[in-house]
Amino acid sequence: MRFGLLIQGGALATGAAPTALGFAQAAVEAGHEVRRVFFYKDAVAIGNRFAADERGVRAGWAEFGKRHDVELVLCVGSAQRRGVVEETVAEGFQLAGLGLLVEAMIEADRLISF
Repeated sequence: MRFGLLIQGGALATGAAPTALGFAQAAVEAGHEVRRVFFYKDAVAIGNRFAADERGVRAGWAEFGKRHDVELVLCVGSAQRRGVVEETVAEGFQLAGLGLLVEAMIEADRLISF
C-alpha cells in the first residue's frame, strides 16, 4: 500500500510528528511505501533548521526521508507565516505549495493525517 502523510501539529505542542514518524517507520518495515510527507500549519516548524529539536523529531524525519527516499515537504504558505523561508529550511526538507499535497492524495492509496 502507498501512503501519503499529512502532519499538522507542532513538534513540541503535540505528539503528531513523532507519532507520524513511528507510523511511517512501521509502514515501511511492513513492506508498504511512504511517498511524501506534507508538513502543514504549525508542523512546518519541524523543518526549520534554527528551531530547537530537543526531541530529535527533525533529525528523525530527515534520516527517514533520506533512507527511504521520501519527500519531506513544508507548506510554503504556512512556512512563510511562521518565518520559515528557503534559507532556514533544514537539510532533507523542501518548500512547496498545496499542489504537492493534492498530488500525494491522488498518488497514494491512503492519506493519513496527524
